[in-house]
Amino acid sequence: MTTLFSKKYSVLLFLIFAFLGIQNTKAQENFSMLIDPDFTINIDPDSRWSYNFNLSNRDIIYEDEEYNFDAQHLQLSHFTSYEVGFYSKLSLGIRYRFKEIFDKDIQDEVRIVEQFGHSRKYNSLKVAHRARFEQRLREITTYRTRYRFSVELPLSGQRVDQNEFFIIGNTEALFSVGSEERPKLEQRFSVALGNELWTKTKATLGLQYRYEDYTRDPGSELFITSEIILSL
Repeated sequence: MTTLFSKKYSVLLFLIFAFLGIQNTKAQENFSMLIDPDFTINIDPDSRWSYNFNLSNRDIIYEDEEYNFDAQHLQLSHFTSYEVGFYSKLSLGIRYRFKEIFDKDIQDEVRIVEQFGHSRKYNSLKVAHRARFEQRLREITTYRTRYRFSVELPLSGQRVDQNEFFIIGNTEALFSVGSEERPKLEQRFSVALGNELWTKTKATLGLQYRYEDYTRDPGSELFITSEIILSL
């Protein structure tokens, strides 16, 4: 009974903070709200190699102080990773964003990603670090470095079992530069509530707040994120 009450209380608290966050950010200038659903397949064979496949979609639902649906892109991505040591991985990834099908004036984007990840559990708390270097190939070429710190915690017990909830929080700093654009800084903050629906199948629902170009021309975006994660 206590565990069930704890789960319901945690979900209710998450929804309240999500609603307050949306209402607060809508009052800001130069603000947009988007939805970003994802479907991910992780393949982790009995070796040092692992593989990740992802399909995602992004749509604007609020912009210029009014609600309006505007599809942005459809994205396919793949990462191949190699385990180094006990807790770290080196990864190489590629992403393709289909933009022209939604707007003929915008070119599709290819993104190449080099990544180092380190994650470790401390009792029930999982702590992870991720560093990325990206090359964004589109009308112009942009080089971007990223560092993300994240934590994951089950809401009951020492691990996440079937039908149990967990919470994820992270923050990420980004620096972008290109030959035809000035340097830009960005900070992101995310929180999500997850549930292990079945064995090796998880679902998450969360919010991500992005504060862009905050040293020159600040702008903010709020993403409503969702993801289905299937591990094989």
